[in-house]
Amino acid sequence: MLRHYLEVKAAHPDAILMYRMGDFFELFFDDAVRAAPILEVALTARQKGTDNEAPMCGVPHHAVEGYIGKLLAAGLRVVICDQVEDPKEAKGLVRREVTRIVTPGTVSDPALLEGKEENLLAAVVWRGEEGAGALLEVSTGHFGVRRWGSPEQAADELEILRPRELLQVSDSLPAALTAWVERRAVCLTPFDGDRLLDLRRAAESLERHFGVATLRGFGLGEGEPAVLAAAAALAYVQDTQKSELAHVRTLLVEVRDEGLVLDPTTLANLEIFRTLREGAKRGTLLSVLDRTVTAPGGRLLKAWLRRPLRRPEAIEERLDAVAELVADAPRRERLRGLLAEVADGERLLARAVLGTLPPREAAALRDSLARVPELLAALAPPWSSRPEPEQGTDAPLSSRPEPEERSDGGEAEGSPLRSSRPGGPSASLGATSGLLCAIAAVDPLADLAAELARVLTESPSASVQDGDVIAPGVDPDLDLCRSLAQGSKQHILSLEAAERTRTGIPTLKIRYNKVFGYYLEVSHAHQGKVPPDYIRKQTLVNAERYVTPEIKELEEKILSAEERQLALEQRHYSALLGAIAREGERLSRLAEALAQLDVLAALAEVAARGRWVRPEIGPPGAPIRVREGRHPVVEAASREAFVPNDAELDAESAQIVLLTGPNMGGKSTYLRQVALLVLLAQLGSFVPAEAATIGVVDRIFSRVGASDDLARGESTFMVEMIETANILHQATDQSLVILDEVGRGTATFDGLSLAWAIVEHLHETKRPKTLFATHYHELTELAALLPRVVNRKMAVKEWQDRIVFLRRVVPGSADKSYGLQVARLAGLPASVIGRAGEILANLEAEEYDFAGRPRRARGKAVPAVAEAQMTLFTPPEQVVADILRGTDVDQLTPVAALNLLASLRSRLR
Repeated sequence: MLRHYLEVKAAHPDAILMYRMGDFFELFFDDAVRAAPILEVALTARQKGTDNEAPMCGVPHHAVEGYIGKLLAAGLRVVICDQVEDPKEAKGLVRREVTRIVTPGTVSDPALLEGKEENLLAAVVWRGEEGAGALLEVSTGHFGVRRWGSPEQAADELEILRPRELLQVSDSLPAALTAWVERRAVCLTPFDGDRLLDLRRAAESLERHFGVATLRGFGLGEGEPAVLAAAAALAYVQDTQKSELAHVRTLLVEVRDEGLVLDPTTLANLEIFRTLREGAKRGTLLSVLDRTVTAPGGRLLKAWLRRPLRRPEAIEERLDAVAELVADAPRRERLRGLLAEVADGERLLARAVLGTLPPREAAALRDSLARVPELLAALAPPWSSRPEPEQGTDAPLSSRPEPEERSDGGEAEGSPLRSSRPGGPSASLGATSGLLCAIAAVDPLADLAAELARVLTESPSASVQDGDVIAPGVDPDLDLCRSLAQGSKQHILSLEAAERTRTGIPTLKIRYNKVFGYYLEVSHAHQGKVPPDYIRKQTLVNAERYVTPEIKELEEKILSAEERQLALEQRHYSALLGAIAREGERLSRLAEALAQLDVLAALAEVAARGRWVRPEIGPPGAPIRVREGRHPVVEAASREAFVPNDAELDAESAQIVLLTGPNMGGKSTYLRQVALLVLLAQLGSFVPAEAATIGVVDRIFSRVGASDDLARGESTFMVEMIETANILHQATDQSLVILDEVGRGTATFDGLSLAWAIVEHLHETKRPKTLFATHYHELTELAALLPRVVNRKMAVKEWQDRIVFLRRVVPGSADKSYGLQVARLAGLPASVIGRAGEILANLEAEEYDFAGRPRRARGKAVPAVAEAQMTLFTPPEQVVADILRGTDVDQLTPVAALNLLASLRSRLR
């Protein structure tokens, strides 16, 4: 046995090997030492104290999935070597084989997954300047590829998608990707490229899997890295799961320009999925929007948030559906109640294909499909009549033809978002929303529901090995075996009663275990009454165990009947899993349609509860105008009434809004608010406002807050400049940019100079719609110099040296930042506040020397220096005059006086 263990281990040296021995999965040698503390089990040893001592630990086979989850959470790969023959029929050692390889990116067991979270495997190929990645979700069958123009772009996409495992197909990865793997501690798995050899064979493997003649129908060209990445991902999962992955039925090639692009920095700064400080879901836009009641709906909502729409027609289609559900509250509540009773069809299908779907989950699929007709009927308005499904329910599933494959790899007919009926879906159902009509027209899979109802018992056991899975009437042989087994058990009970009467032993019992089978148990108090035909089998502390020929004869009948029953149940259940797998394409379409309905209903629920309004969608480049807009997250979290504000960004008149005002005045909230309203509108959601007109944008850029990256040796200011540089290079005239306090991370004059130049660049070069919050009041002069720059400020009210934040955005510019008042609110000592006031008065009176230092600190004069500092925005003559007025000529040496004169003359020139 150990020899075979070592052979299997040699084939999988980098994984933890769990080796089935009886009722336990055992781990040996280094695996046991490594895994025991993770699994929280005792570390023992085989042949302890000898030269052949082998450290070992074990876990029960029936609870192995939970222990696998612990190993995966530690970033380890797990190999399952299970028994593949009945130990009773084995001659010699029981035959064992590797039945599954579980890795962080290939998990399919719901117990190891978060229902609303994706579990992605990413395969990356890099060749020179060209790269591509394939992303496969094993538990749902979603499969797609992306092309990348730079390693940084690839790292950004992976940062957004957060795969659990990265398959390295190339010999090496670019530095940016390597850094991302190390930063996120992602499981990195080298791929054995010899299995694909070249791109031609990679393409052939994909064509064979999808049943197509060419990959061009998917949008893939011959010889490109995306083909190799997709083939590698598919081959790796097929190898680890020991399955052909029949639920992976299509390959999507994502085009970067098709949706609204949000980079990781923007997603983080806007707190879409995680808060900046705690990294929690609470306090994010997702937490406000996620009123989904199904796991697929939750996953789809996150996908929509990662890439909102860009085509106005597609946005309007979603808004139509949301509007219809907002307007009909009873119908919406009915739909949400029914959706809550529907199981995760995508993941149940995947487990059926992989052969790991337990009977109770199959029953959950049966019950879910039984609810679908009622759900679809509730979706359609009362005046519509749902047509009968074209496929009848009488034909057995095994006799139905396979779904027709398209040779070009494109989408087959019957998509839940398209109607094949004449006149379109609205003509047949009469609904106002085309998207809801398309969902209502989806195939409810009545035949599969009927098959599941026919085959499964009402409440099947957790495992097929426990029996009571297949319903009566499915198989006469199974019914006969079940009747015999149950009848024989009644005979055992009758025999027990007869033996009590015959022997006069009232406590005599007939019991069963796997070692002795059925036996008679008699306590020591009644040993004198035991008949001579009883054959002793075992002595216990308080009783003796016996057998008789009659008991052994009944035992043989019972066990043979039970074994036959379990074998027949296993055969029928395997056939049922095959029937589910064959309906994978139809089941996937139904699951996709219900997930979309769940998200649309969730958006409608949020809109109805929050008094949100439908935005008007304008073409790309059109103005963004919001009346009485509100921040969706702040409003949801605040106990006080949120103060709404207007917003207007127009490429012709108000391209750049310079926003000034005090800290805590609400500038950052306002900036994020406008960006979130645009994102919500292009998601297809209503928005929190009185009215909104949103011109479609291609990208949203955000540069807010302060952060550093010590691992890369980047200071806070360096990170700020890198993010700003990305915006200046990538933004277009259809982008939305929000910038908060750019330049504040360095010296005042340096930062002010940079901020000024950045605003000029955005105005003259790329011309994106921009919100620019700043404490540099000098920037407000740009409104008089640049035609498309306007000033706005956060309104405040001063009262007795204190400040009241009004949270209103009004025209104009702030003349000070009220930093001392905010510091007082924060609790700084009064002495510090008082001294800061003195220094501030000096600075405001321009009582500083040529180096910009105050002349008085703690009442002591600071020696003047000859190097004068000129502000950027004051005429040179005024600067010279101010310097001369402030110069104490009695303190100047002749050399310093000559240097000063030379400096002033050079400034005038």
